[in-house]
Amino acid sequence: MKKILTSLLLLACCATVGQAQMPVTVQRQLPTVIEQFNQEKPFLNHAYWYVLTDVDSDGFNEFAITDFEKQFTSTFKITNEKLERIRTIPSGNVDWKPIFYIYSTEGRNANLDVTLKHRPLFLNKIQIAKNRFSTNNGTWMTEGVDVGKMKRIYDRIIFKPHIGNAKFMSEKSVGGNGVFTFALTDAAMVKKMFRGYSDYQATPFIVPKAWLNDHNVLNYTRWLNGEKENPVSRDALGIISRFYGGRKVIASKWLASCSINERHFYMVLFEPQNGKGLLSMVCLAEGEVVSAYNEWFELSKDNKLTDDGRDYSKELFFYAPQIMAIVAAPDGLELYVRWNSLEGIHYSIWREIDSQWIQIQDDYEYIQAG
Repeated sequence: MKKILTSLLLLACCATVGQAQMPVTVQRQLPTVIEQFNQEKPFLNHAYWYVLTDVDSDGFNEFAITDFEKQFTSTFKITNEKLERIRTIPSGNVDWKPIFYIYSTEGRNANLDVTLKHRPLFLNKIQIAKNRFSTNNGTWMTEGVDVGKMKRIYDRIIFKPHIGNAKFMSEKSVGGNGVFTFALTDAAMVKKMFRGYSDYQATPFIVPKAWLNDHNVLNYTRWLNGEKENPVSRDALGIISRFYGGRKVIASKWLASCSINERHFYMVLFEPQNGKGLLSMVCLAEGEVVSAYNEWFELSKDNKLTDDGRDYSKELFFYAPQIMAIVAAPDGLELYVRWNSLEGIHYSIWREIDSQWIQIQDDYEYIQAG
């Protein structure tokens, strides 16, 4: 089981800091490319891998995209502000990477993005009773943020559908890292915003007021650790199974529901097929699957899921996203999530692009083993 978890999460741990800059043209055209690639393909053949490589040996990288099984591949030449599809596709030893992590792996131009230009900051040190909410640069939370600007203009704390005016309180050094603390200006707002949540269950984020010009925070309900798990309905499981070509669901968990757009989010573990396991976050709306994030993994005689009598879904679902906010934005629905990896906690923004989710921002907090 440890091998499964390692294969699922290794890329997540390594993809937090960008190694290069994503070409501006790719960043601008990525939603169009994904939509065109996915069109009229079975869901299991939707975009999964990408690579930036010099396909035609002209000295410049092309952008290629393919499905998980690499049955379909499209290659685009990057020319100024457009991507032109070409016939040549990558061959040989190609370093394909999950497209889910493209913003993290390749880096991005934040100024081109309606959300990233505001650089939302997750507040990962919470003291609800004291009305104190902190972020620190020791966990990469403040990477790329001008500290002076942060103190001046970051003035709205968001959690679930709640928006609270905030003020900067203090900066101090802890272990050589800067810790930046904020408070809600109206102390009475604390109980309203965090009713039913303890310090460790809530991860709000803070943004400049201008973020609200293009973002609408939606009301929703979610499952909290320790609560009784709501069973996923037979109808929902049937819809999901049919959408995945009849693949049997062997475990499932309700994550959240948003009534205003009729969205329901589930974590689903499918029965292995052809030596491959599949774990997915699936979103239903109006009785059909509208989007998902799929994580595939290879199985072997030492890497099993179901035939030794153990229920591995509990272990796998430990890494499911915990949704802290659902936000309607011009470039797609966004989930502000906290999720566990093998050695720490990720604080991420996931964006719905066509029928799948792409991680556009990821901060990481390393939790030292005790």
